[in-house]
Amino acid sequence: MRENWLATKRIELSDKQLTELIQPVFPGQSVLSSSFAEGGLANTNIKLNLSKKEAPILLRILVRDPAQASKELRLQTLLKGRVPVPELFYCAATNVFSDQPYFLMEWIEGVRLESLIKSISAEEIASYGFSLGKTLAQIHSFHFSYTGFFDENLNVTTFADMGGGGLMQFARRCLSQDNAEKLGVELAASTLDFLKDQSSLLDGYTAVPCLTHSDFGGSNILVCAGSPYVVKAVLDWEFAFSGTPFFDTGNLLRPPLGDNGMFVDSFVRGYTEGGGELPKDWRRISLLTDLTAWLDFLTRAADGSRLLEDVRTVIARTIKSFD
Repeated sequence: MRENWLATKRIELSDKQLTELIQPVFPGQSVLSSSFAEGGLANTNIKLNLSKKEAPILLRILVRDPAQASKELRLQTLLKGRVPVPELFYCAATNVFSDQPYFLMEWIEGVRLESLIKSISAEEIASYGFSLGKTLAQIHSFHFSYTGFFDENLNVTTFADMGGGGLMQFARRCLSQDNAEKLGVELAASTLDFLKDQSSLLDGYTAVPCLTHSDFGGSNILVCAGSPYVVKAVLDWEFAFSGTPFFDTGNLLRPPLGDNGMFVDSFVRGYTEGGGELPKDWRRISLLTDLTAWLDFLTRAADGSRLLEDVRTVIARTIKSFD
């Protein structure tokens, strides 16, 4: 789906400008070549080949929300050694060319999951499920006292209700008159009626809040292109917050992965063996929770866009799946 959504305009820099940005950590070296990395709709990621370093590095410029740089830096430190993430070489609060924060990071050789699943068999896709489950269980092993959003020190400073009441409040806000017309008045009314009937499912989950990646999908997951079928890195933590596991399981199990029964079974096995716990109705709770993302997409989707078409399709499909 994502490949047809509107992306933020990428920051274009010359190799001379890129050379200046790497000097704090690679003094005296120059950028021999550069290319935009695949994946990601919001920020600029550039692969750099340096003059005196055999392995390439990644330059990541935070375009969408520069204020998240400090949070990402803290998360990289927290996760190192427990979750597969790139090594962070350097972080700067701004740069002279685009006035935005940037990171210099390890370049991980791997394939984005969303690219790989288009060309391999259902059995091979399922083989990645176990590693993805274990990786996500490790992410969710970091706990917090409240659900909500982090400050730069990973303190939860903005509380958010992630139960049924919070979902209803969020849905009503997203389905204002203009957005309801954009979605389709009939589907908007059906969505609110559906959530009134089903949102209480979220209230049955009372476990301690956990670290939630919040964009745990194929574009942010690097894997080996074949055996061993393992996760090599989880990327892009700018949306992370303290929440429930279902924001991540709901994102990961969007089509086509969620339609592959072998993948889902392998994922559950990896998640539980990795220490994660899933309640009986976890699939339905995941679908409900993931609606928050699609309702938010609605507020940003333009009339006639592929994103808006996907929002309509997914919301209608979710309602139908509960029948």
